[in-house]
Amino acid sequence: MYRMFQKDDEGFTLVELMVVVLIIGILVAIAIPVFNTARANAQRRSCQSNMRTVEGAYQTWYANSPGNATVAAGLTNWAGLMAVADADDATQTFVPQYVKAIPECPGEGTYSATFPNNGLNVAVTCSVAAHNP
Repeated sequence: MYRMFQKDDEGFTLVELMVVVLIIGILVAIAIPVFNTARANAQRRSCQSNMRTVEGAYQTWYANSPGNATVAAGLTNWAGLMAVADADDATQTFVPQYVKAIPECPGEGTYSATFPNNGLNVAVTCSVAAHNP
């Protein structure tokens, strides 16, 4: 007779399990947008840093170039910043000069630049609009 009135406590009830699942769902719903925002901010800041690196390399190249105003017109691509060819070498091997490698946008964007003929105001932009300052 005593066993009939004794409660069987060998597991969780369905209501208890549903409350735990609900709490976990709420925590995940809060965490995912926060993570995505932090990731987007990190990508934007990294991209802006890369653009400053390219601008600095261009300014260094420009300062080291003889006849700055005329030579700047010849720099129309990233390869001019990244490497210099040895004029005496028949194989035209390239060695890193101003940057070791052209940085890449962490958000899968691409960089483009306007190289002016008469100054240091290079304009580097990213194809991801949110990354541009």
